[in-house]
Amino acid sequence: MQETEQTQEQQDTARELAGKIMVYARDELMISMRFLDRALFRMPLIAADSVAAFGVDGETMYYNPEYVLHAFKKEKNACTRAFLHMIFHCIFSHPFRYEKLDRECWDLATDLAVEHVILDLNLQSVKLERDGQMQRILSRLQKQVPILTAEKIYRWLCEHPEKAAEFFREEPLFMWDDHLKWIPVKETQNQDRRNDSITTDTRTAMIGCHEADTGEEGEQEEIDEALVGQRQGEWQEVSQHAKTDLEMFSHEQGFGAGSLLLNLNAALRDKYDYGEFLRKFAVLGEEMHVNDDEFDYIYYTYGLQLYDNMPLVEPLEYRENKRIREFVIAIDTSGSCQGKTVERFLRKTYSILKSSESYFERVNIHIIQCDEKIQRDVKVTTDEEFEQYMQDVELCGFGGTDFRPVFEYVDGLIRRHEFQDLKGLIYFTDGQGIYPQKMPLYQTAFVFMDDGAEEQEVPPWAMKLVLDEEDLRGVRNR
Repeated sequence: MQETEQTQEQQDTARELAGKIMVYARDELMISMRFLDRALFRMPLIAADSVAAFGVDGETMYYNPEYVLHAFKKEKNACTRAFLHMIFHCIFSHPFRYEKLDRECWDLATDLAVEHVILDLNLQSVKLERDGQMQRILSRLQKQVPILTAEKIYRWLCEHPEKAAEFFREEPLFMWDDHLKWIPVKETQNQDRRNDSITTDTRTAMIGCHEADTGEEGEQEEIDEALVGQRQGEWQEVSQHAKTDLEMFSHEQGFGAGSLLLNLNAALRDKYDYGEFLRKFAVLGEEMHVNDDEFDYIYYTYGLQLYDNMPLVEPLEYRENKRIREFVIAIDTSGSCQGKTVERFLRKTYSILKSSESYFERVNIHIIQCDEKIQRDVKVTTDEEFEQYMQDVELCGFGGTDFRPVFEYVDGLIRRHEFQDLKGLIYFTDGQGIYPQKMPLYQTAFVFMDDGAEEQEVPPWAMKLVLDEEDLRGVRNR
């Protein structure tokens, strides 16, 4: 009895000490990274034997007391490093995009991206003995993926499984938390996941600790999509606050935060459904089709019977539908924006137009290629003409970039009555060009490929979209 009580007392003492270590880790980060104040204090710290080391779900931060003591004894900064690792997962929205992705690749991609950011910060409070080894691995990866955000690493891992195998072998070096906390329990029951082995075997070997208990404490609740979306929205507000403060903080103290800002921009960037965007350019118009909802066939046939082939009809009611009627697609064919990416953009645009409910039988679409001057203008009015253009498409130009000639040219088309009601122009470009100073009479959007580079600024009268490879392939994992 006395031994049991003593054991329980020891356990309580261990839990209390582990809790103090986690609070110490948070305070250490607050001292050096005050721009993370909202993020650091947003989640309660909960001791849980159900995680091998750490876990976070966006609402709560879990830690295994035994592991915390073990890690702190082995390396003083370990828990501080783990704390920051989990905070970065949340402010980069990593846990909230899990369901529709290849979880094996997303797990690794997010851990690599987070650790790259931490190493780039070069903070004394989170330095570890293995940092040099991790830096060498990340340097090799950066030769393959110049911009180390989770999204770009993920894409490369999925597309190059043979090359990616090298980095999967090094995965234990970068792991801190249990990603099973990121998804509902119901999602894990029917799917084979690599994380199952990571959470028990691999992660246990990494920490030199016991296997995670499978008891009820700290088990993940089933989370519906609405709740996940709510959590993501709340963390995006936290991320925006951190970004604003970081920009001021980094300027004041020369804080090395390039990678951190890059990942924050990726997390905060507005993602548009390209099809929805095109529908913003729809205009109201009429089609010469009878509105079946309004046409009275009984009245019609009764007239044929009563008056011998003289139908009784009311004035025809035509449906008024949203249809894309007049549209300009401008393609930047400068030396920095060419090749298969442009072709994929055109094909994606064509596919959306062709399949959309917002498509006229007869259209007036001009596809204009331009570098520093107009290179080619092709007009299409039917599906057949569009299909023929796509079969024979050839890019030309490859000089500098100047957006002004396209707008001058389109204004000329309007004056010559080539357009009757032009509502939209979409310009696919890398953004490195000269913008018109005057606002056009039609809506304009500049579309950029997400290459991880610095955010492009557009004139206040223009819309801006950022697409990635998944957008052009018709795959949306958001």
